[in-house]
Amino acid sequence: MSCGQSALRARRKTGRLHRAACFVATVACASCGSGPPVMPAVMETPTTAPAATAAPEPAGTGLQVTGTAPTSLDGSLTVVVLEPVPATPFEPPEDPVQMDQLGMEFLPPVLLANVGQPVHFHNSEDVLHNVRVYNIDTQETAFNISTPIGGTYEHYFDTAGTYRVACDIHPAMGASVVVTSAPYAAVASRDGSFAFDDVAAGSYTAVVQAGAERSRHAITIAPGATALTLGGT
Repeated sequence: MSCGQSALRARRKTGRLHRAACFVATVACASCGSGPPVMPAVMETPTTAPAATAAPEPAGTGLQVTGTAPTSLDGSLTVVVLEPVPATPFEPPEDPVQMDQLGMEFLPPVLLANVGQPVHFHNSEDVLHNVRVYNIDTQETAFNISTPIGGTYEHYFDTAGTYRVACDIHPAMGASVVVTSAPYAAVASRDGSFAFDDVAAGSYTAVVQAGAERSRHAITIAPGATALTLGGT
C-alpha cells in the first residue's frame, strides 16, 4: 500500500467516526425531545430596574369639610353627598353596614351604604318582623323578607338611590337606606350641620336630600378647612 492510499484511508476513517458521533448526538437529542444540541445562551442582567409601584396615599391626608344644609319639613334627617367631578370610580367598602330592628324601630333611621357594599338587616327583637325595601322614586321593591328572632339578612344594592324600609307586620316602623356611588356621604344633624373628614381636594357636586326636597350645588374643595353653606335649589 502506497503512502497516498494510507492517508486516504485515514481520512475516510476519521470522517466515519465524525458522522457516527453526530448521529449518536442527534439520536440522544431526539430521545429527550429537546432538538439538536445548541450552545447555551448567555443570560444578561437587565440594565433597567422594574418600575416602582406607587405607594397609596396614607389615610388622614385629606381635608376637613363642614357646613350646613336645609332641614326637612317632615322631620326626616338630611343627607349630603359629595360627587366628584368628573365621576371617579372606586371600590366599595368590604365591611358591612347594618340596620337593626330593636324596640319596635329600625335603627338607625337613616343608613348610608355604597353600591356593592354588604348591608345587613338584623332582628334583635324577641318578636318576628319582616323587612320590605323599595326605591322611593321607582316604587320598585328591592326585596321583601321575614327576619326571625336573632336573624340577619344580607343584601347588596346595585343601584344608587333612596330606599324606604318598612315592616308590614308593624306599620309604624320605618327607616331609609341611602345608597350612593360616591365616596363621601353624611347624615346631617337635626340642625342641618354636617362634617366630612379626609376629603380629597377637587371639584364636586354636593347633593342635598332633605325629605322630599333635593338640590345640587357645584362646589370646590381647596386646601385648608372648607366650610359650606348649602341653601335651597
